Amino acid sequence: MKLLDVDFDLPDSPVGVLCSGGADSSLVLYLLMKYSTQPIHIFTLCNKNKHYTNNIVIANVIDWCLKHTENNNIKHHVNFAEQQTSSALYHLPFQYLKDKTIKNLYIGDTCWPPNEINEQFAVNDVIQNKNDRSPHVERPTYWKNFYIPFTNHNKKKIAEIYQDQNIMQLFDLTRSCETLENIGLDHCGECWWCKEREWAFSG
Repeated sequence: MKLLDVDFDLPDSPVGVLCSGGADSSLVLYLLMKYSTQPIHIFTLCNKNKHYTNNIVIANVIDWCLKHTENNNIKHHVNFAEQQTSSALYHLPFQYLKDKTIKNLYIGDTCWPPNEINEQFAVNDVIQNKNDRSPHVERPTYWKNFYIPFTNHNKKKIAEIYQDQNIMQLFDLTRSCETLENIGLDHCGECWWCKEREWAFSG
């Protein structure tokens, strides 16, 4: 299917989706629940460092998607850890891929904003500049069993799709903040991720 100028492949077999409750992954989850008839396994990692906040956020996101898609062909798998690590995040999805319980794992990663914008978001002179999400590198949307439909688009495109799908109510439930302060469901407004979110969705 086409979302504005972005291709979004719908699955032909059971799939998994990494969903933290952030704007990107919540959009992927909604699109799968809205337009796919295949079973969906949702994988969420909640960690103590961030006070398990996204356990509440993802529950709200899933509840909203259930009500607005009327699709209950889902299973939610939550893993709790001291901190977010690749092994903690991917352990269960890898097992499901290995067992062929799911065919592909959908990931909502986007690329960074343009460099001049990215530099404005610097916190303690640190900017996001990893090559795996550089706006100047064209990446394949499929890598092995991973499908990353928005990998070559930044969060401005995510905001456009939210508007196009008329699901800003869902966006309001999401949380992208990476502060380690215990501020509940609020956004700190100071971390890089909060600044990216405001840049993308503010107009």
